[in-house]
Order: sequence, then C-alpha cells, then structure tokens
Amino acid sequence: MKAHVIRQTVPVPFGQLYGALKKRIVDHDFLLLHEIDTQAIVAKHGVRIAPLRQLLFFHPKYIAEIMANDPLAINDIPLKLVLHQLDETTTQLSFKNPVHSLQDYGLKPEMAAELLKRVQGILSF
Repeated sequence: MKAHVIRQTVPVPFGQLYGALKKRIVDHDFLLLHEIDTQAIVAKHGVRIAPLRQLLFFHPKYIAEIMANDPLAINDIPLKLVLHQLDETTTQLSFKNPVHSLQDYGLKPEMAAELLKRVQGILSF
C-alpha cells in the first residue's frame, strides 16, 4: 500500500455513501469536477469488478495560489476520492494525502494542511 494514501472503511452501503459524498463535496464549497465510474468502464471490456467510483474535486481559491507559486503542482490536483464497495454494507474510501503529494512544490505547507483538514471534514462520519 502506498504510504501517502489515506484510507478508511465505512459501514455504509456503497450507493448511499456515494450520494452522500457527492453532496458533502459541494456542501464544503468544493467543485465536483468529474466522476469516473470505473466499474462501468471495465465492464465494457468484459471485466467484472465490485462498484468503484472516483470523484475528482477541488476548490478554485487554491488554484490561484498554486499558479502564483508553482504551476507544476497542477499535476497533483484535483483531489481524487476513491470509493470501493467491499461488501453490501461496507465501503472503502481512499485519497492521496495533499500534505505529501504537494510537498515537493514551492507551495505553503499550510495550504496543503488546510486541504487535508477540509477533506477529512468531508469524510468525517
């Protein structure tokens, strides 16, 4: 397992958690930029997997700081939340820790710490 990926297991069915997280992302003032239904994509190629979705999101205010300090950091955003059904009542969530993924750029560490805290706020159940 990658050291900079944070994961948690939630005793909530996949579909219910998926809907709740989409709402929470927006309610926490982030933009939900894109969704990837990995299960549906691979099913078109004959591959069957449990439900797996990726939610890409970010907040516009951080883009200005990134562009002013190190535009290469764009390579490590947007943030991505991965939801994976473990069974009918349990879902695993995971995301890259922005404190670690943004540390090699000329950005203020406080910004990445703030991002981490805000993501943890979205995921606090």
